[in-house]
Amino acid sequence: MDKLENFLTLYLVKKAPYTIPLNVRAKIVTFTPWIDLILVLTFLPVLVMLLGLNSMVYGFAYAYGTYGGWGLATIISLIPFVLEIFALPGLFKRKKYAWNLLMYSSLLIVIENVLFFSVGGILGGVIGLYILFQIKEYYK
Repeated sequence: MDKLENFLTLYLVKKAPYTIPLNVRAKIVTFTPWIDLILVLTFLPVLVMLLGLNSMVYGFAYAYGTYGGWGLATIISLIPFVLEIFALPGLFKRKKYAWNLLMYSSLLIVIENVLFFSVGGILGGVIGLYILFQIKEYYK
């Protein structure tokens, strides 16, 4: 994973045509745990749907691409969800392990979107990875 991280650092930080200004990066780091918390909370209705109460939360499930049952998309979507839950306490403390968990989560999301041919999802995932690697230095 170190080779992949170094490769992504090279292209998303060092060779990037634009770097996010320091003051904006500091703001992003401040709000990252709260954004992660909101994303985790918005995924909870999908989890309820997976437990069999899908008529109440069908709109949320549709937004996440899980239409009922335990299909491949559902299983792949659960892994980043779990990683983000585990990353949450470390994000508030700015720990490197939390940043690593977010990186793994983002990579899985990009892979999922490649598997299901979602161009918008791939683009969003790459933008997310770009922002994540721009704030990497804040996590120790």
